[in-house]
Amino acid sequence: MKLICTYTLILLTLVSCKNDKPTYSEGENDENVTTSVTSPIPSTIELEKQRYAWQKPELVINKLGNLEDKIVADIGAGTGYFTFRLMQRAKGVIAVDIDPNMINLIEVFRENVDSSQQAKVVTRLASPDDPNLYMEEVDVVVIINTIGYIDDRRAYLTNLREKIKEGGEIMIVDFKLKQIPDNIAPDPQYRLSLLDLETILVQSGYHVIESDDRSLDYQYIVLASKI
Repeated sequence: MKLICTYTLILLTLVSCKNDKPTYSEGENDENVTTSVTSPIPSTIELEKQRYAWQKPELVINKLGNLEDKIVADIGAGTGYFTFRLMQRAKGVIAVDIDPNMINLIEVFRENVDSSQQAKVVTRLASPDDPNLYMEEVDVVVIINTIGYIDDRRAYLTNLREKIKEGGEIMIVDFKLKQIPDNIAPDPQYRLSLLDLETILVQSGYHVIESDDRSLDYQYIVLASKI
């Protein structure tokens, strides 16, 4: 909890010093986080609480089981919302993003976590069509709020399959094709149906283990294994 509180406060400080907003808000619904600073800090904290409520990061990560001896790739890591939560459970996390600004921000956050944990997070700048991972480098891949922005999903997931160790898994979390508040979900053109995603995964060489479209109000969670 202390780590996430520190992470949240760093992000809020950075946001308060800039006129632009981060790609998407980060943080945790933490009752111990307080501030006397005026706007935009209070509204940002409220966004953090709102996202924690609908994203349910602990529920999502729990579906991956025991990660103690596993290396996880967080593709589309953004500012590290899941990266640093995964860090607390996994052997290591590779934060992958195509935006160098997001990579730099994660590196700033990493410098402010406990020194014993810093080595568990590494960053990897990728291209839109290649995650820039090595052959069988990771045990688990998570793609959260990102799959809708990948152009050729089948080619991407087929390529990604080679980066996952034998018996490894992939989890994809993304927004359902239904009415969702504009401040939460992207335009429908950047979303795909659960059926379409399942079909693409099978075509790309995966076995769908679980498709959960009930645990989260706005999103589905798909867990698949490499075959």
